[in-house]
Amino acid sequence: MDAVRYLASGKGVFDSICDLIIRPPRAQYDPFVDLGPDVFRIGDDDPTRYNRTDLTLYNMRGMAVQCSWFRPLDGDRRPCVVYLHGNCGSRYDAMEALFLLRHGFTLFTFDASGSGMSDGEFISLGFYERQDLAAVVEYLAAQPDVDGIGLWGRSMGAVTSIMYAAKDRSIKCIVCDSPFSALRLLIKDLVKQHGSKRIPSALVDSIVDRIRKRIAKRAAFDIDDLDALKYASECVVPAFIFHGEDDDFVLPMHSMAVNDAFKGPCLHHLVEGGHNDERDQSVQNTIVNFLTLYLILKPEGERDRKNDPKPIIVKGRIDTSMPISVSGETPTGTPLGTAGVESSSTEGGEWDNTASPSKNYAPLVPISFTKPRLRDATISSSSSSPRPSVTSLSSKESHRDADKEKKKSST
Repeated sequence: MDAVRYLASGKGVFDSICDLIIRPPRAQYDPFVDLGPDVFRIGDDDPTRYNRTDLTLYNMRGMAVQCSWFRPLDGDRRPCVVYLHGNCGSRYDAMEALFLLRHGFTLFTFDASGSGMSDGEFISLGFYERQDLAAVVEYLAAQPDVDGIGLWGRSMGAVTSIMYAAKDRSIKCIVCDSPFSALRLLIKDLVKQHGSKRIPSALVDSIVDRIRKRIAKRAAFDIDDLDALKYASECVVPAFIFHGEDDDFVLPMHSMAVNDAFKGPCLHHLVEGGHNDERDQSVQNTIVNFLTLYLILKPEGERDRKNDPKPIIVKGRIDTSMPISVSGETPTGTPLGTAGVESSSTEGGEWDNTASPSKNYAPLVPISFTKPRLRDATISSSSSSPRPSVTSLSSKESHRDADKEKKKSST
């Protein structure tokens, strides 16, 4: 076979995969409609009033990063969970995490550079997104009402969380939904998947190297620097990793490998659904239990973790039907993390390189989730005033401009 002919015929493969990695469809949304009212209640049974503050931070490249912070109006000191979206997502995706507000947390989310309404032409699946996260963490750490910071990332956001937490031990814990183990391995999967039987296995590495050069030229980063396995092996921050067992974009083998590589305490859980499916109540329960353990209960020895990183929970699977108690045990007396433990390691440690038969690029489909019912609970604007050192988005000005446009269109 003529190798040059095969590479030449793969031009479409290069373009589609490069775009999928650095320039997937950009999320479009209206923050003043899709993110709900500025002051709201969740559902009919929660009397608590919450506030959403929109603000702009700047990363080390000087790019504007658009953010939103959801929290109760009482101003009490609480731990904050930062939600990081996937490759074609936005801060709107964090609406799936609003249930955390009912459990004693505040929720901070942002459009990563190159995504949503933030500056930037390209995304980088974690390489530059770490700079956005650093700006967010720096801002939150300076706020007097923030009592500890945890991360929750999905796909690209999960890898960003792992890479960042490996270098910043001030992060108390991380939740990772569907992380890939290494970008090179993910691209290999995509080449096999997209190219079907037309591309011999011997040429896959050559194609990946060409994709690497093209991405480096267009977006100025090296795909080989995105190695979650390397960062996981250095990360002592407690992690809960879960992955949809029907995920045909980032195969579950990726997160299993990340789990096995983790230096610190790590749970791995296979859950129902695919890459972009909504996670069910049992997964939400486990997330709440995990975040409660490390952000609210703060187990003995947690303050000394920087000097003596001892695992507090074991690797394996956790029984999500058993809620956590203040003692850190399930109602049956079983310590959290040991109930229903089952190893998720691959047999013999072999990596399955079999490509998924599906050609549907899952990340190009928006995450589907049931939007929580937000009830408008607007009060005086003084209680939701923007904080210093950031630029606040003015919802009033936006609504005023929208009203003007409506009047023009009607005339």
